[in-house]
Amino acid sequence: MITDILIFMLLIILVACTFSIFIFKDLLYVVIIFGAFSMVMSLIWLQLNAPDLAITEAAVGIGMTVLLVTVVTKVGRRPQ
Repeated sequence: MITDILIFMLLIILVACTFSIFIFKDLLYVVIIFGAFSMVMSLIWLQLNAPDLAITEAAVGIGMTVLLVTVVTKVGRRPQ
């Protein structure tokens, strides 16, 4: 029961992250939201008793976030 409520709340956060990507124009904010999305998704995998997927999601999310932050700092924060 409690895990169902937790998963539902995490899914609501995922939907909020998805829609907030379209709202922000600053690319650094979008990358930060992507990192939060990846973290929440790994928590969902953990709640669904799939720790291998949770670890993979966390590792790939951290790697992509670091890579995207590097790209954003080189390219610029605002799209042209």
